[in-house]
Order: sequence, then structure tokens, then C-alpha cells
Amino acid sequence: MAESVDRFLRHRPRISTHAPLGRVFSVTQQSWALTDDPKKTPPTIEVIATGRSAAEAADVARASAATFNRHGFHKPSGAWWASEGGRFHRFVIGNRGRASATLVAGIGLAGVVAGAAGLAFAQQRTKDRRRS
Repeated sequence: MAESVDRFLRHRPRISTHAPLGRVFSVTQQSWALTDDPKKTPPTIEVIATGRSAAEAADVARASAATFNRHGFHKPSGAWWASEGGRFHRFVIGNRGRASATLVAGIGLAGVVAGAAGLAFAQQRTKDRRRS
């Protein structure tokens, strides 16, 4: 049975060693049927908690796993897991830093494009004034 559980846990931790501090962590529950192949079947995902500190998120994940009869911690992936009634559950702690960094990068790119368009418009306007 240990081998069948390991296939759901072979993932690197999602939290960077340079993760931000503060209440930016969330806990999600990913669930599969024990007969599923996790490489082919996406899990059903349920958000359990958001806006938590790292310690609070870890406590929530541990407490969520402990509600099941068979549970544990998988150190290589940094995830709590539980299994019961033909279902496997992985409790993952993640941060929202990547989403907000993507948003900041998108806004920055939009600013650069708007600036370039404004510069091109100004140059065209200057050329039109010289011709008149």
C-alpha cells in the first residue's frame, strides 16, 4: 500500500526558499481515487484556508489530515496526506506570491507598451507639424 500512496506524493515542495513572509499562504486539498493515475488524472481541488501565516497554514494542513484514520507527512514533498474509503487526499501549502508577481509583471508590461505607443504617437505628431 505504501507504494500506491507514494505515487501521489512525488512532487517537489511548491514553496520557494525565498517565499514572502506574512499572511500569504493557503492550504488546498487535492483528492484522487486510489485507482487513479495521478499523472493522467487531475485531482479534485478544494481550498481549505487562505490568508494564513506559514505556521498557521501548516497547522491547518496537519489538522485536516488528522481527521482521517490513516494520515501522515511526506517530507520530500512537504505535504500532509490522508487516505480513507478508496480516496487519497494531499494537503498542500502554497503561497500567493507567484500569482501577484505575475500580475505585477503584466501591469509593468502594459505600462511599457502604453509608453511606447505614446512615444510613437508623439513622434508622428511632431513630423506632421513640421510638414504643415
